[in-house]
Amino acid sequence: MILLALTGLVAPGCGSSGRELRAPAGFAASQARFVPVNQSQGPGGMLIEGADFTPGGELPPALLETGEPPTLVWWNIPPLTTELVLLVSAFDPQAPPVLWAVAGLGPSSAGLFSGPLPPGVRSLPRIGGESDWPGYPAAGTRAVFSLCALEAPLSPDAGASDAWNLCQSDSLGLATVSALVPALPP
Repeated sequence: MILLALTGLVAPGCGSSGRELRAPAGFAASQARFVPVNQSQGPGGMLIEGADFTPGGELPPALLETGEPPTLVWWNIPPLTTELVLLVSAFDPQAPPVLWAVAGLGPSSAGLFSGPLPPGVRSLPRIGGESDWPGYPAAGTRAVFSLCALEAPLSPDAGASDAWNLCQSDSLGLATVSALVPALPP
């Protein structure tokens, strides 16, 4: 009887019929992000985007004229990540798989911006031994920018092909975005 009386006192204080859900105090709803064609979403929503181009769109001619890599931004990095690797490849079976690879990016980094590489970030040597940004592939080629989340850092003597293989087989996550290299006006 006492339990029944207490239930009668507590139930009116709930303020809901039980059919409606109320947002808890301090709740902020997140917005769903649409992942367009020519962009992949990694585990936990890991994404990479180009600040200078839309996913699958054309790289801006001004970027091609300077020859600099595009500004890339990313977020939602998997929790156990210790290092991020950026791979740039050409969607062309005749071309080498990796045009440029950058390692040493921290899991809390937000992107790679124009200018020199940040301290601790290094370009990885390609098959021929070169490691600098090679410029863009030929017009009509799709440039693919891939962000790879690694649980253990790459060895200091790793090359671009080592990073490529590791990212394809043993990474915490891999997200990509691509852009078409347009022909420059004559």
